[in-house]
Amino acid sequence: MRKVAMGLILPAVALIIWELSAINADNAALVPRVGAVIGQLIHPFSDLMGTGSFIRHISFSAVRVIVGFFLAALLGIPLGLWVGRFSRIRQMVNPFVEMLRPLCPIAWIPFALAVFKTTTVADIFGFHYTSSIFGHIQLGMLFVIFYGGFFPVFLNTVHGVQSVKNMHIEQAMLLGAGRKKLFRHVILPSAMPSILTGLRVGLGIAWMVIIAAEMMPGSDAGIGYLIMYSYELAEMDVLLASMVWIGVVGMALGAGLKMVSDKYTFWQARER
Repeated sequence: MRKVAMGLILPAVALIIWELSAINADNAALVPRVGAVIGQLIHPFSDLMGTGSFIRHISFSAVRVIVGFFLAALLGIPLGLWVGRFSRIRQMVNPFVEMLRPLCPIAWIPFALAVFKTTTVADIFGFHYTSSIFGHIQLGMLFVIFYGGFFPVFLNTVHGVQSVKNMHIEQAMLLGAGRKKLFRHVILPSAMPSILTGLRVGLGIAWMVIIAAEMMPGSDAGIGYLIMYSYELAEMDVLLASMVWIGVVGMALGAGLKMVSDKYTFWQARER
């Protein structure tokens, strides 16, 4: 209870400052009252300006992030294991990676618009007028999410493989472990904490990037789209409620991956 109380101090102070600022401004189109935003938050299934509910928009955003981040992890982890294991491959790949890594994912949005336009996943399979969720997943969004999530996963995987102690590898080889057993029972478990850290960081970046990606032309659903649409209509209570939902969902995603990380890397804490 003490820890919970300590954690609530700063949010309580922020809410008080927010409420006082709203009273002073006396302009709901600029700074809405706290009660107005809470009123939006407690009705997550209510229709918002004819665009659907918070749950609908969050669901679209979550599916986009999951698909894009899954592709990033699907490529980033195996590639990171391979690059981290072989120094020659690492020397060849490293300059190219270091050149691309500093580029902000959001900077790729104009490129994604030019290349993919408004093509969706459903369009690839020939369903041009589908009303399913796949008709709302644009390839440009997936590319930006993929780019944002790939490098944290890839680089942390490489770091995890490089951090494997030579002593453990030599002992396994002395006991007769072949390449497959060495990889499965020594390298992969030792690299797992770094891999899971990369997944947590990459998922956080992917969730942040989707907000900007959903502001792309052609988007008509998602929490990022809802923020822009509510801004255009001066519905600031909806805008701020959407921002709260972004924080809540992002915190939930991070907490979920942390639980997985703690479960499969409990031995790391024992080593300390």
